[in-house]
Amino acid sequence: PSEPPAPAVPEDNKEETEIVRRACHYVVNLRYFEMSILLVIAASSIALAAEDPVATSSHWNKVLRYFDYVFTGVFTFEMIIKMIDQGLLLHDGSYFRDLWNMLDFVVVVGALVAFALTNNKGRDIKTIKSLRVLRVLRPLKTIKRLPKLKAVFDCVVTSLKNVFNILIVYKLFMFIFAVIAVQLFKGKFFYCTDSSKDTEKDCQGYYIDYGKDKKEVKRREWKRHEFHYDNVIWALLTLFTVSTGEGWPQVLQHSVDVTEEDRGPSHGNRMEMSIFYVIYFVVFPFFFVNIFVALIIITFQEQGDKMMEECSLEKNERACIDFAISAKPLTRYMPQNRHTFQYRLWHFVVSPSFEYTVLAMIALNTIVLMMKYYSAPPAYEAVLKHLNTAFTVLFSVECILKILAFGFLNYFRDTWNIFDFITVLGSITEIVVDLQVKNKKCIFMVK
Repeated sequence: PSEPPAPAVPEDNKEETEIVRRACHYVVNLRYFEMSILLVIAASSIALAAEDPVATSSHWNKVLRYFDYVFTGVFTFEMIIKMIDQGLLLHDGSYFRDLWNMLDFVVVVGALVAFALTNNKGRDIKTIKSLRVLRVLRPLKTIKRLPKLKAVFDCVVTSLKNVFNILIVYKLFMFIFAVIAVQLFKGKFFYCTDSSKDTEKDCQGYYIDYGKDKKEVKRREWKRHEFHYDNVIWALLTLFTVSTGEGWPQVLQHSVDVTEEDRGPSHGNRMEMSIFYVIYFVVFPFFFVNIFVALIIITFQEQGDKMMEECSLEKNERACIDFAISAKPLTRYMPQNRHTFQYRLWHFVVSPSFEYTVLAMIALNTIVLMMKYYSAPPAYEAVLKHLNTAFTVLFSVECILKILAFGFLNYFRDTWNIFDFITVLGSITEIVVDLQVKNKKCIFMVK
């Protein structure tokens, strides 16, 4: 005998399921649904930051807890309707086949479990307190909903492999510098609280500390600076502190004051030690940081190229089209009549020889400005002042020639010309004010 046929699913149940799924799909794809969820995520993040971590049972925290119930309810509603709309797991595009949906699920379920296992006094069970920490992941929910943020996040994740390789090279170089630092500075970062004593043997007894308002008798102590290079571990920690740019001037000062092992410092005793930090800053904060930035930029460009693979145009062709769309015509003034004095002057001003001459004058003026130093002889300062005046005159002549060649309005249409004009005007004002001050001094001396 043949097997009995399987019971058929009633058509009414199918229609009801389809209606519910269509309703969920309609809600999920509403125009302002994602924007509303983003606002709830922002409000939830603000409430999370506003909680008092010390007085957990305060009235303020109780109010925020009610808001947390509302936020968790909204996220639970969002999760359920998306599960109904997309399905759970068995087909492509289902809810649990997206890592961002799994993150939402973990956050929501963790919050629900934490609420469910809260005792009557409003205090969480110790084993469940860790579940409430999952709430800090709520701001990450914004990444999926903003395409630009998601592109940046994907870029960072994609570049992690290459960043890890660069990090290994970074640590190897830092280890080399740490070994060098140990050889240079080991045992040299000790000091006595009484600066007149240089060794631990002499750093005994008491001394008088003369403060601003009173003098105080203190005991001499032989100490070591907080950051030092007595072993490789501490050298790595000190170099990492230096690379952050916070507090490293003190480390530099201690390094240039070193004398010998187990002896106190002497101010500016080894200034050449600063070369070590110059090289370290060139290699680490500048070189490696730029490598990290360049790697992320290259990865971001590669991600953009992958998104454009379906386009029939090549990368260079797309770049040419983008340039042609965004390019703006460059305008340059030129006198119409070639037989006039203005055209000849314009031809002279825009010639390469004139531009190179002006560039040489700028370089020489920069050198003259660098030659100033403290307590220079009066004759030396007078020569530099006269040279500066001569350069001001030359730059003023350049400005006048360009105004005559381009015309007043055409000259000031270029922002660089405006910058040159303001610079020349400031230099002339400085010279005039200086002359007035000198004349007043001379009149006062005569009187």
